Amino acid sequence: MVTVLHVLYALLVLALGVGAGLTVIVIEQLRWEARSRVPRRTTYGEVHRRHAAHR
Repeated sequence: MVTVLHVLYALLVLALGVGAGLTVIVIEQLRWEARSRVPRRTTYGEVHRRHAAHR
């Protein structure tokens, strides 16, 4: 027999799954925007290379 607690538990699991999926989508969107951003220019008009040591 299905009780109210079973239904609430199922809704909670569904909500957590949807929330996790949306979080992954947002993070991937932010990473894609960061990769496709135009590099900043220095005062001399040269492209400043990104270095892993600076991060």
